[in-house]
Amino acid sequence: MFRLLSDTEVLLNELLVTCRESVDHYQDAINLVEKPEIGSSFQAIANQRKLFCKRLAEAIRELGDLPSVPDPDKETGAMIIHHLGAALSPDYTNEVLTQRIAAEEHILELIGKARELKESEFCAALLNDLSKHARETLGILSNAHTTAH
Repeated sequence: MFRLLSDTEVLLNELLVTCRESVDHYQDAINLVEKPEIGSSFQAIANQRKLFCKRLAEAIRELGDLPSVPDPDKETGAMIIHHLGAALSPDYTNEVLTQRIAAEEHILELIGKARELKESEFCAALLNDLSKHARETLGILSNAHTTAH
């Protein structure tokens, strides 16, 4: 049976996929940065983000939909490009930080869109918690980016 997804289901799934991709990219980027403290920060961010992925998946299931997963070919392609860039650069840290900052800004944008929907009130606490986490992550990344220059 075919069922149309609500705007909330679509946005939450997009947010989930973006968060899952961010976990994969943070974990992959650990090996691309020169400073171990930045790698440790990436691991901590990925670990916290995994918890949000679980909460988002549960919220999507509560709405009656199945959680989406990232496109593995797209992710693999992006990671290959990152690894090539790292191989050609003496220190790829700034590029990785710039990429991660852009990804966090995209997550905040998706959260903003989800908050605009009336149907998303049932998961307002989740959106608020994820927004707080993304803002804190942006602060960590911005500080690391400033000190990496």
